Amino acid sequence: MEKKGPNKTDDPQPEIGRLVVVSNRLPMTLTKERSGWESSRSTGGLATAMDPLLERNGGIWIGWSGESSAKGDPKRQQVLDEWREKENCIAVDLPPEIVKGYYEGFSNATLWFLFHSFPGLFDFTTNNWRDYVRANEIFRDAVVKELQPGDLVWIHDYQLMLLPQMIREAVPDARIGFFLHIPFPSSDVFRVLPRRDEVLKGLLGADYISFHTHRYLQNFRSSLLRVNGIRSSMDRISLGSRQIRLEAQPIGIAPLGFRDILEQEKTKEIISEFRGKYTGVKLLVGVDRMDITKGLPERLRAFRRFLVKHRRMQGKVTLIQVAVPSRGNVPRYKDLQQEVDELVGQINGRFSTPTWSPIVYMRRSLSQEELAALYAVADAALVTPLRDGQNLVAKEYVACKLDGDGVLILSEFAGAAAEMGEAIQINPYDEDRTADAIVRALNMPIDEKRDRMAALYKRVLRNDVFTWGARFVRNTADAAASRKKADAGRPQRLPKAQIAAAYEEASKRLILLDYDGTLVGYSQRAQDAIPPPELKTLLFGVAADPRNTVVIVSGRAKSDLERWFAKIPNLWLAAEHGAVMLRPAEKEWTSSHPNVPDNWKKEVFEVLEHFADRTPGSYVEEKEFSLVWHYRMSDPEFGEWLANELNSTLDELLADTQLRAIQGRKNVEVKLIWANKADVLAQMTHDEPDFDFMLAAGDDTTDEDLFEKMGPDTWTVHVGSQNTVARYRLRDHNEMLELLATLSGTPIPAKAKTVKATG
Repeated sequence: MEKKGPNKTDDPQPEIGRLVVVSNRLPMTLTKERSGWESSRSTGGLATAMDPLLERNGGIWIGWSGESSAKGDPKRQQVLDEWREKENCIAVDLPPEIVKGYYEGFSNATLWFLFHSFPGLFDFTTNNWRDYVRANEIFRDAVVKELQPGDLVWIHDYQLMLLPQMIREAVPDARIGFFLHIPFPSSDVFRVLPRRDEVLKGLLGADYISFHTHRYLQNFRSSLLRVNGIRSSMDRISLGSRQIRLEAQPIGIAPLGFRDILEQEKTKEIISEFRGKYTGVKLLVGVDRMDITKGLPERLRAFRRFLVKHRRMQGKVTLIQVAVPSRGNVPRYKDLQQEVDELVGQINGRFSTPTWSPIVYMRRSLSQEELAALYAVADAALVTPLRDGQNLVAKEYVACKLDGDGVLILSEFAGAAAEMGEAIQINPYDEDRTADAIVRALNMPIDEKRDRMAALYKRVLRNDVFTWGARFVRNTADAAASRKKADAGRPQRLPKAQIAAAYEEASKRLILLDYDGTLVGYSQRAQDAIPPPELKTLLFGVAADPRNTVVIVSGRAKSDLERWFAKIPNLWLAAEHGAVMLRPAEKEWTSSHPNVPDNWKKEVFEVLEHFADRTPGSYVEEKEFSLVWHYRMSDPEFGEWLANELNSTLDELLADTQLRAIQGRKNVEVKLIWANKADVLAQMTHDEPDFDFMLAAGDDTTDEDLFEKMGPDTWTVHVGSQNTVARYRLRDHNEMLELLATLSGTPIPAKAKTVKATG
């Protein structure tokens, strides 16, 4: 006999430690009544999934209580203390002044509409964004306060998309999973969102990110590439040595719970009443929140079309529509409710007879017994949202059709459509074909109904909410374990106090600095790469120390470096990865390989130009010793695809030459093999072999040759998160500037942190 709940699966469970669930709302609700504070517990799907996991792992649930107007009331606090003690629920206090902007504003007026692909309805204000950030910070503080070593944090949904990274920064070793319960939109829609890059960055703090469907996962990956320029594979994102696991894992329901409800006497009585009342009438059922995404007006118009197009069905079919009130104080939802009310009235007014009404409309919630009974007697269910993350009503209906005599009519835009292929799938905007689908469902042969429903029921039973929860926790634990294993071989954070002490003690220092990505960030256009005076001031301070030999070693052309930095005393310049050098106080550049022929350029230039012609926004840059194809301003997916093709083409073309192609940050460069940064190190140490402090810093593949040649007692620093052989790492160019300011004793100018450069 099949077991209920989380013990249903025999899969081995990992050692996950204590589970910390974080969601916008707790499964507890606090309301102020005349008699005092009233507390009630939710019986929703998320609570059903989380409760056994929390009980088994001794976990806690952190979330908002739903009200924020009476902080400091001792009686209210007494209820919250009881929640903590008896329910393991910890309430987050959100100040009233940020709740509206955070919840009604950015969460529900911005993210909700945009993520459901209604960009015309979304609303954004800077104040709402600030409230969203602040609310996420409050949640972070609450989580960090409660965290214990070995905890696993599971963050839920769109209200808390910044929280994973916030927790990661506060507790770098935390184990974090994130599940999005709503759709993730296409990248074209997502890019409408202001602060989109920060939302994505927030999610990347997680070890494991999961969505309902593969489509949502692919939309996320595409947005990550197009917005943040981060490449990913089908099931993971590589941020240097750190791996973030990705998966599509649709949420389920507790189907055996519905079976139990159907066996109760009260439910059987309701079923008997329904069947007596609707003898000889086919029943359609719709159960929805009163929400714009649910497509209620479209459904009602399709039902009206059904009655007009198939007149013989009049008097024989009734639609029972349950519409649970939602966000009644929001003007758009008031308008929706009025539209639905009017459509119901018009249809009933036009088609009703003294003994029959086409629509039974209930604008309220139903008890579990009423809901299960309604599902059980309905000949077909209409689940036709315009867009839905998953839609559990479809699965609830299937769970209640134990005899297999129902038909599910399902919108292709519901997440559930990806796993419920046996349903009749429709486009909810197509009234005519939806009307035909109703006729098909009602006239379907009983054998076909039972075959379809049996397949659906088996899948709903197998992928229930308990399996979903246990799998998510297990996958998060596995992803976090993989991250820790990778971290063991990853360069350690640069110990700033230690390097400062070594720097201070040294009498002769060599400092080799890359430019793009190391001293400045990346931007789209080359003309934005001009370093401001604030950055030059920092370099002036470092180079001014007579014990220092400072070299800018860059892939940039010599004209760029000379124009920007030649006037800084004592600063060495090495352009094109060290192909040419300019010594301090000299006017002529020198090369270790003078009179190098450039007859190779014509053939290679034609290849690069061909790819530039194929790729809008890309261009070819010619330097003295190299050619570069830049595609930073191109469509990122198309650009990455063509960059791979170009690399393959060049590998064959250059196989027997002294040239090689290197794929960098949004560029492919063809350069001479001998022009590399390791040769700069060799030249500097050949002339001055007695440096007692050497520092090399860079951010991409062209710096790896240099890092490999540096000795074991030197300081090699990778700036960023890519894989590297460097011994140490810094987060970004801002941290590099802070390091230079610390070493030189030069106060870091605030404006220097805003500088960006091209790749």
